[in-house]
Amino acid sequence: MHLAALPWHEHPLRYTEALLSQRWPLLLDSQADGRWQIIVANPRATAVLTTSGWQFDGWPGADGDSFAVMSALQAWGNAASQAHATADHELPFTAGVMGYVGYAAASEKGLPGRRADDWPLATLAYYDQGIALDSATEQAWLWASATMSAPDWQAWQAICQQPPAPSTLGFTLHEPFHALTNTQRYADDIARIHELIRAGDCYQVNYTQAYEAPYSGRLWSRYGELRGLARAPYGAYWALPWGELLSLSPEQFIGIEKRTLTTRPIKGTRARGGNAAEDHAEASALSASAKDMAENIMITDLLRNDLSKHARTGSVRVPELCALKSFGQVHHLVTTITATLQDSASIADVLRDAFPGGSITGAPKKRVMEIIEALEPSARGVYCGMLFYWDVQGRVDSSITIRTLVAQAGVVRTWAGGGITLDSTWQSEYAECWSKMGAVMETLSHQKLPSQNT
Repeated sequence: MHLAALPWHEHPLRYTEALLSQRWPLLLDSQADGRWQIIVANPRATAVLTTSGWQFDGWPGADGDSFAVMSALQAWGNAASQAHATADHELPFTAGVMGYVGYAAASEKGLPGRRADDWPLATLAYYDQGIALDSATEQAWLWASATMSAPDWQAWQAICQQPPAPSTLGFTLHEPFHALTNTQRYADDIARIHELIRAGDCYQVNYTQAYEAPYSGRLWSRYGELRGLARAPYGAYWALPWGELLSLSPEQFIGIEKRTLTTRPIKGTRARGGNAAEDHAEASALSASAKDMAENIMITDLLRNDLSKHARTGSVRVPELCALKSFGQVHHLVTTITATLQDSASIADVLRDAFPGGSITGAPKKRVMEIIEALEPSARGVYCGMLFYWDVQGRVDSSITIRTLVAQAGVVRTWAGGGITLDSTWQSEYAECWSKMGAVMETLSHQKLPSQNT
């Protein structure tokens, strides 16, 4: 493996901008106590799933769902890059598959089909060159596969250290964001969910809505503002040939490290207060909320079951239940669930059989996914799927693609939602959506938008 030190920069924007002219640049940006930022570009091979099927570039391809293709691409790429499962200078990632699997992509057998939108259902790429920034030691490292020739390695170093060109593609909204679900439809759908809960069909349904606005320019030009606003542990930006994906997710989906599985579902939200006293009051109210704790515990049980499918018997644990965590715009209740992976279990199977995440579906999963498809007027697409990396050493980390925007063909889209129980009112749930994404939409609009606290 090629490895070289780079000058330290406090945040990853400087190096990401240097790579924006390269193919498929991707930033995984961990804030909120995260140690590493990872930036990659120029994937060796890619796989893109649309409603017409798979499109492969740079490798022969494979049959199967997103998780089977992910596994095949990982094996092919490791062989082609001569990547080996050995630790390299403590770097978090030196070769492997990165990408997203959208909510609309098929997963565990027997779960209902989901509607697609105008984005690919899944996008996977094998990367073997990139940059890693270590905030713990304030060091930056440039790396590439051992198969890269000496001249190409010299060229890669020059590319990564070049000053970013001044951007002429600032991002502008031509109209404010508007909700694709009107308030009457939203209220009617919450009432219908209440009927289904009373009838015993389900216990909790994660109901979401979409927002859109016309734009011009490049979404990346606003990433720095949004990054500071959200302070998300799972920030990401991916420039793809057809559009841009920007995620400010606070929620881990599945992590795998040395055969230990971890998931951290979020249920329970309060907006941050305008001053210290208000902020403390909001946090205290969330910690004391029986409704929010009940939502979280329902999903904890669901995810304990999902992890147990591939965990050693008796290894599933809940070391942290309904812990209060504070982010840039909201307080959340976050639970941590761990388990030990069975020796015979495959990473692809673990991801497949837990996808999509229980916190963004509800309980019981299969039935609430049917309800979601019947009620929500807009397809979720990329939203509520997962964004992930899987490296040559078998390390995996992934987020649920909430607090996420996609920009394509002059339209930028985002979503927000929450868990609906019998204690929910449509007014409070509608306001919670705004707590999660309102500040982001206002920042992009450069203006205060009409209150959503209906």
